[in-house]
Amino acid sequence: MRLIQKYCTNVVKIVLLTTLIFSINACSKDDSETTSLQNEAYWKISSTVSYAEGSSAIIITGKPNTAWSAEITEGSAWCSFSSKDFVNSASKVGTVKEGLNVLYVYYKANTGAEQRPAKISFQFEGGAAQTFDLNQLSQVQQNLPAFTTWVEIPERKENANYQYVTHYATLSNKKIRNYSICFDKTRKAALWVAYPIHSAYLGSGGRTDAWAFDPIISSIYQANCVDRSYNGAYDRGHQIPSADRLATTEFNSQTFYMSNMTPQLNRLNQDMWAKLEAKVRQNNCSDTLYVVTGAYFNSVATTTDGAGNSVSIPTNYFKVLLRTKSGSTGKAIKDCSDSELISIGFWVDHQSYGNIEPPRSICTSVAEIESKTGFKFFPQISNAVKQQNNPTQWGIN
Repeated sequence: MRLIQKYCTNVVKIVLLTTLIFSINACSKDDSETTSLQNEAYWKISSTVSYAEGSSAIIITGKPNTAWSAEITEGSAWCSFSSKDFVNSASKVGTVKEGLNVLYVYYKANTGAEQRPAKISFQFEGGAAQTFDLNQLSQVQQNLPAFTTWVEIPERKENANYQYVTHYATLSNKKIRNYSICFDKTRKAALWVAYPIHSAYLGSGGRTDAWAFDPIISSIYQANCVDRSYNGAYDRGHQIPSADRLATTEFNSQTFYMSNMTPQLNRLNQDMWAKLEAKVRQNNCSDTLYVVTGAYFNSVATTTDGAGNSVSIPTNYFKVLLRTKSGSTGKAIKDCSDSELISIGFWVDHQSYGNIEPPRSICTSVAEIESKTGFKFFPQISNAVKQQNNPTQWGIN
């Protein structure tokens, strides 16, 4: 743009009419590209926050100098656009500027026994108003998985060190599940992460890299790798992959919670494991693919997180998969016969396999992984289905 403007100025100085017309057209073209910028506002991380006081952020993007307005229409007694004034700061106006635009929503601690909702109305000048829901949990509340309803959820296993959580996000104005976890506070890691895969979740958005603590689990139990990775040759290894949740920014951001991370060798994470994740995505279907990914700990090996705190290193990782054989029955899993279902398990040693496609040697049955981990997966299906181990059905050669 600067080069064009400089060129336009030089043309005016020498008063060459034909070149001036050319320059004006060139400048007009550049302006039309600027006006094509779309105005957009979205939660940076999540619309669900913990009971403790804090703030959440709405990211604003669009054409510079576009005016916008925001108003807290519900929850203004505990929500504000100012951290210092919860009485007179329920509305705010501004204009889109070059670079990062952030609207912070501050909230007080929830001392009640129930979660509470707030609503923020946001509108670009000349555009339709959109509503942002903010849900603050109570101190005793968890977003528990639907243990007997959702196909991917393993049976609940009672343990004082386990915390079960489900994260939700909004898609097409409907709040739906993103994923569920069984989080081990002593390991600072999830033992399993359960989630559905469907084209509606995959989307075409981008990776957010929105590293953050899980707002539902106390940060004292989570590894602190928000600003940097684990010490040594370990990546912040996702259990539910970022690439499985590209439908919206909120869906993707939630995969960057510390509760979804483990210290995973970079040459496993970026090579064979990444190829296994891609292979799993290729098996999505209209009936929905159900996945549980987990970490298994069978040693006392540790590393440190980005803040220098000790964290356990998994000895193995696993995945268990379930779907209909045809992929398009239109039936619920519980209504399918054994012959209509396929399943498989993958048991992966925590080591470098090289940059190779997933080998048949990691393939096993869901029943075998149940035996190794002590968890019962896919409780809606028979043990006969869980005994299957046919890699070719899943594209493993």
